[in-house]
Amino acid sequence: MEARFSPINQILPWCRQDLAISISKAINTQEAPVKEKHARRIILGTHHEKGAFTFWSYAIGLPLPSSSILSWKFCHVLHKVLRDGHPNVLHDCQRYRSNIREIGDLWGHLHDRYGQLVNVYTKLLLTKISFHLKHPQFPAGLEVTDEVLEKAAGTDVNNIFQLTVEMFDYMDCELKLSESVFRQLNTAIAVSQMSTGQCRLAPLIQVIQDCSHLYHYTVKLLFKLHSCLPADTLQGHRDRFHEQFHSLRNFFRRASDMLYFKRLIQIPRLPEGPPNFLRASALAEHIKPVVVIPEEAPEDEEPENLIEISMGPPVGEPVVVADLFDQTFGPPNGSVKDDRDLRIESLKREVEMLRSELEKIKLEVPGVGTGGGRAPQKPRQGPHISHPPAGPAVHLAAEEPGERTGGRAGGAAEAEAEGPGGQ
Repeated sequence: MEARFSPINQILPWCRQDLAISISKAINTQEAPVKEKHARRIILGTHHEKGAFTFWSYAIGLPLPSSSILSWKFCHVLHKVLRDGHPNVLHDCQRYRSNIREIGDLWGHLHDRYGQLVNVYTKLLLTKISFHLKHPQFPAGLEVTDEVLEKAAGTDVNNIFQLTVEMFDYMDCELKLSESVFRQLNTAIAVSQMSTGQCRLAPLIQVIQDCSHLYHYTVKLLFKLHSCLPADTLQGHRDRFHEQFHSLRNFFRRASDMLYFKRLIQIPRLPEGPPNFLRASALAEHIKPVVVIPEEAPEDEEPENLIEISMGPPVGEPVVVADLFDQTFGPPNGSVKDDRDLRIESLKREVEMLRSELEKIKLEVPGVGTGGGRAPQKPRQGPHISHPPAGPAVHLAAEEPGERTGGRAGGAAEAEAEGPGGQ
């Protein structure tokens, strides 16, 4: 079974301010993947309030038309909220279908690399919302038992036929997003270990989860259809399935080879060839693909720093403001400061105190030699002065050696004064 998000085991304090902060940290203009801890807190918020009202009240205020990266990360977070959030999230998102469509259409008309991805992603999200509202038996996470699948399909061949077509359409949207991402990575020569590549690749984790379920359900439904209808009637279904099978297999293979996915998700391997729907016994050979997500993401193993330390932006580049919520709505709760701000102010005060003590020590250093009870002594006048002081002292210091020691300069002057008679 696929490891799913379990809100019951996540007992954390929650409030709307925390949710707003998590939204601003998860959905920003930084070209890096959404951190799992921020997305998890947003999902917990939906389970706490049993819906996505608070999420949307803040999300619609984000300046999505101003940044394609911001819009891309919004789509990613919304995809995660739909999959793992409270079941009522689906109905709340239905009210904002026009907002999702507008942002996709906007970026679809612009020549922007992330914008083109946003256009494809919004179509997937709209398809996802429509499918699950029409078929409430399937949760947005798409995980149901075979018994539920049989009940949802029913016994009417027309319903089974239509449900299979809708799942094909659903799968097409998923595969188109993955192909668009890989196409940009190839042209940009990006690797999965770079933040620019990871920002594009991160949403494909949810795509892999969706596709694994859709593949299994279409296989089951096609075998059911072949047991009710002639093979010629289903030729179009088989052709479409074969095309999706090879695209999905190639997608899973490429993703499995990337280091970025190796630490975040276990991707199943599909068989070499598609199932043979013309042979009913081939259903027993079908193996349901299982996706495994680790319980804890690697990036959450280290605690978050109380004070964020960064090297700052390079010279000449604009500063990227991460907290877009503060830009749009202002600081949470007016001027109320959180624990981090109080801690920073406390550290600043300690630094000022240490600086003043250091200045005092510097002032006391010259007087250290005079301590101990000894009276200060006058410096002894030496016979040689390398740098005589200026002014009248220079004359005195120059005469003193000649009078006391009969130096070379003084002796020569006396000999000239006395003349030959003095000898």
